[in-house]
Amino acid sequence: MKFEQYDVVRLKGLHMQVRDHADEFNLRLPVAGDVATIVEVYSKPPGYVLECSDRTGITQWLIAFGPDDVELELVE
Repeated sequence: MKFEQYDVVRLKGLHMQVRDHADEFNLRLPVAGDVATIVEVYSKPPGYVLECSDRTGITQWLIAFGPDDVELELVE
């Protein structure tokens, strides 16, 4: 499935190891089940920047993924 900017997606699985790098945009690591918004879509090379926020709007993580790095499903 092709995703678009601002789609809301759920991480079904991670196929890469995400390094722990705490900063103002990464308070924790992503895990399967997280819901995130696609904030940018890249075509060359293909990929997505995903942002996961908590219920108050605080960014929990903001990470770029290649299409093979993560399994996503659209949240409707």
